[in-house]
Amino acid sequence: MIRNAGACAEMGMDVAASFRSYLGTADSPSRGRDVHHGSMRWNVLQPVSHVGDMVTVTSGIALATKLAGKGGVALTWIGDGSTKAGVAHEGFNFAAVQQVPAIFIVQNNLVALGTRLEQHHLPADFAGLPAAYGMWGAVFDGNNVLDAWAATRIAADRCRGGEGPAMLIANTFRMGGHATHDEREARDTFPAEWFAEWGRKDPIGLYEEFLKGKVKDGAAKLAVVETRVEADVLRAESEALQSREKSVPSPESALHDVYAS
Repeated sequence: MIRNAGACAEMGMDVAASFRSYLGTADSPSRGRDVHHGSMRWNVLQPVSHVGDMVTVTSGIALATKLAGKGGVALTWIGDGSTKAGVAHEGFNFAAVQQVPAIFIVQNNLVALGTRLEQHHLPADFAGLPAAYGMWGAVFDGNNVLDAWAATRIAADRCRGGEGPAMLIANTFRMGGHATHDEREARDTFPAEWFAEWGRKDPIGLYEEFLKGKVKDGAAKLAVVETRVEADVLRAESEALQSREKSVPSPESALHDVYAS
């Protein structure tokens, strides 16, 4: 994972730990090394910045899990552009041949950096990609929380049942730039109508509306949850800012954990 920092919280990592990683403090899970953070304490591998590489790394973790016989499943996300990295192809093929319990979620954002999908991908979509590797696959609405959950649950059950890896295609759209530095360029890449249309498909807003209609007093309960989450974020922010003042990495620590001895 790299863009899915929300999964860190889902796996149990405290929000303050994530904030400390962003601030590069010595007491962060990454000990000040990289804002692309994670920790094996929570079974979240700190990711490789070259996103396509995560396919091979995840395949390796899944192989280790299979050999250990612990019934675990390894999962990662990559964007549409990362499918063009040679290393991603090697990882997909290895996972399929070795029948490892891995789930690869390909986020079809319709744009990789400033390159539109049709400029780097000949088919109209990625629906045929799993079959190209002999891998089970499914396509789901990347803006629908329940659709994403259901597809991933099915894939995980298959992996735990020894049926090999799965590739899930999440059809979505990136509403901004790759980062803040290219926000204007991103807006110029597609017509304004696209942003308006996809803005109405905001996954958080859609899920909120679903819960309001499904749960009794849903709006009130959501307000309580939001208040609790906001308080937790403010608490985490305060803790992380204190760490920035008191826990600065020493220059010598750059040499730690670089090579095995």
